[in-house]
Amino acid sequence: MKSFSILFFITLFFTHQIYADTVYSYTPYADSGGKIEFRSHNTETNTSTLLLTHYTGVNGGYQSGTAFVDEFNSIIYIPLATHNKMVAYNIATNSAITSDHTFTTSGTTFLQYGNSNSSGDAIISTGTDAEDGSTTTILGSLDISDSNGNTLIENKPDGSVHIGENSLVTIESGGRQQLYATDSSGSRIDINIPSGTNLLIDGEDVMGKIDSSVALGAAFASLPTGAEGAGYTCGLGTGFHDSASAISGGCGFDFANYSFVDSMPELFQKASFNIGAASVVHGEGDDATLKAGITFKFGAPKPVREARDDNLLLENKIDAVMAKNETIQTENDLLKAQIAEINTQLKALNMLAMN
Repeated sequence: MKSFSILFFITLFFTHQIYADTVYSYTPYADSGGKIEFRSHNTETNTSTLLLTHYTGVNGGYQSGTAFVDEFNSIIYIPLATHNKMVAYNIATNSAITSDHTFTTSGTTFLQYGNSNSSGDAIISTGTDAEDGSTTTILGSLDISDSNGNTLIENKPDGSVHIGENSLVTIESGGRQQLYATDSSGSRIDINIPSGTNLLIDGEDVMGKIDSSVALGAAFASLPTGAEGAGYTCGLGTGFHDSASAISGGCGFDFANYSFVDSMPELFQKASFNIGAASVVHGEGDDATLKAGITFKFGAPKPVREARDDNLLLENKIDAVMAKNETIQTENDLLKAQIAEINTQLKALNMLAMN
């Protein structure tokens, strides 16, 4: 059983993950049903691996020097000219097929000719950036895909860049850089940032800022907005949201307590003024936040409320009169007792005088 091995040194660009330190060989056997063994050889570790054993179904027919390699598609072609057949071994899929092929001249040497730029410059090359003149890498395709044909990065005709098959898309439009996601049908979908990672803007945690803002709002809401019948009213407040907390302090004033509003419209004479400050105690951001506002009162109080207030005032007056009457009655009872005592003493004196 005769056999011989032929080595092919193959350098493949970009399409498949095969490196220059890997060498491929095939070993045809003169009999045994046209047996061919394909192997890979690592030149760094000096090891050899049997990749595939293929049977052509015909014995012999190999002619030295006629095999060739398609580096662009990673295929080794082995002519069997005497049998009008061709063996094609695909390195990427580790598969081989034997097909019919007509040869017009026996002993012909086959050469690959499919891309005049055999150095690979049509696939990847070096160029100059048009904006700043720096050295850049140029790809010979607008669509970079994996071995299954799924898009990894694609530059669309509208200028948008799509990352992934169901894409994360970015495009400059109207002076702004847009970022959005699409599903398999091209419809826009939400972008979700799961827990464990944070969305930062200028180094600030966006969700942390939202929590702190809500806590500040809750703290401000607890402050007074008017004097409520006093010269002024002051208070302290606090607010919480998620893991953020804030404190606040402020005062409220009624304009009616000050003479400077006498010459102003009635709208301002009934108004209240409030001012306050708050700060985040725990959360994103620690700068003080200020607030100020004016509260205007419109319309008269409801009649029911006025009648209720009048009734309450009348009840208070009646209670005061009744209390005063009780005091007078007590004093009258005391006077009656004193008069009765005096009468008793007068009667006693009269009796003594008569005796």
